[in-house]
Amino acid sequence: MKKALVLLVFFVICSPMPGLAQQDAVELYNQGIAALQQDRLDEAIDLFTRSLALDPQDHLAYNNRGVAYKRKGLYDKAMADYNSALEIKPDFSYALANRGSARLKKGDLDGAYEDLTLALKRGKPNSVIYASLAEVEKERGNLDAAAKNLTRAISINKKNVKAYQVLAEVYERMHQNEKALEAYDRVLKLAANRETIQETEEKIRTLRDNTADDLYDQALRNYREGKEKEAVNLWTKALKFVPGHARALRDRGLTHYKAGKYKEALVDFDNALEKNPDNSEIYRIRADTRFKLKDPEGAIQDYCRALELNPRDAVAYNNRGLIYHERNQLDMALADYSQALSIDPANPIFSENRALVYLSKGMLDRAKQDYDHALKHATDEGHRSSLMEKRSTAGSGDDQARQSSSGAGPQPSESGGHSPDVPGQRVRNP
Repeated sequence: MKKALVLLVFFVICSPMPGLAQQDAVELYNQGIAALQQDRLDEAIDLFTRSLALDPQDHLAYNNRGVAYKRKGLYDKAMADYNSALEIKPDFSYALANRGSARLKKGDLDGAYEDLTLALKRGKPNSVIYASLAEVEKERGNLDAAAKNLTRAISINKKNVKAYQVLAEVYERMHQNEKALEAYDRVLKLAANRETIQETEEKIRTLRDNTADDLYDQALRNYREGKEKEAVNLWTKALKFVPGHARALRDRGLTHYKAGKYKEALVDFDNALEKNPDNSEIYRIRADTRFKLKDPEGAIQDYCRALELNPRDAVAYNNRGLIYHERNQLDMALADYSQALSIDPANPIFSENRALVYLSKGMLDRAKQDYDHALKHATDEGHRSSLMEKRSTAGSGDDQARQSSSGAGPQPSESGGHSPDVPGQRVRNP
């Protein structure tokens, strides 16, 4: 009794061969099959060769030696053996399919297509042949045809790992990433080979990252077009693929912040920092959010952490100074405003805030100097008018009448200012 290995599937074929030499050929052949099953390729080739020396008309031995050669990447030798098998048995569909697979490996797409379609006509529907034919269609760019053949392959054998692998690749090329991920998930459930599992896990990670990035970009385009609700929905979808996607968490949080949904914003910034604990910008944004939620202690803690991570964050110094200012901790406020100015001396907001501290401390000349400095760098006409009015009334007794704070102009985010505006430096209004 012979076992024929074709297309990585083992078939049992009865082949009575009387005579001692032929019995020896059968024994060698079966040993070759065992070696091939255990991937001892050189041993299998030697055993099939010795078997063929005793029985040169054994098309099965030629076919299976071809399989061993193909596994070693010796495609020309493999095709020579498949040709020999077909000379002996022209309607042998498995040799046709194997030769088609070898031609595919060599890049002969037309030859591979011809062999594989003929194999399907001459034999029974076969999952592996449909999967190989799908690979040909994929390489030709006929993705719909490839997907159709893979669906047929899987309908015949729902455990065909290779079919699911190729289907995932086809869906990726069709930009149907969610379907691709479903196919890769099936590979993980079915694969027994550790290398295949590791490769698939890496592909899933990469695809999830790419899908989340694509959704993030779509959301950003929607945001720029004023479609903030759609943007939030897309960022939410991105986070289903990569729960710790820092930019999606940050920008969804910023959009909530802009809408006055500070609690929702805080949740996003908390999650962003859990995944990215060294992101100074998010600490500063969360501090601004805590300030809005009337949590000055929490805000100060976050500003301090932001400044530990990025000592050049002028806005964090300014905004922390504002909290100290409102608490009438004037020396600490003055130190923070001064530090912000040392980093960004052209920022009129920082000069304006420090001027108010000087007024509170009765240092009128220093206050006017800061107002003059702010006027030198302010470009917005409305802001300039406000500064001139404040300078003209400095020291009149009205400068501490109001103690509220308001948001100021946007500060560029780490993505270059294309994301939702990061809360900027705040100015103290006298």
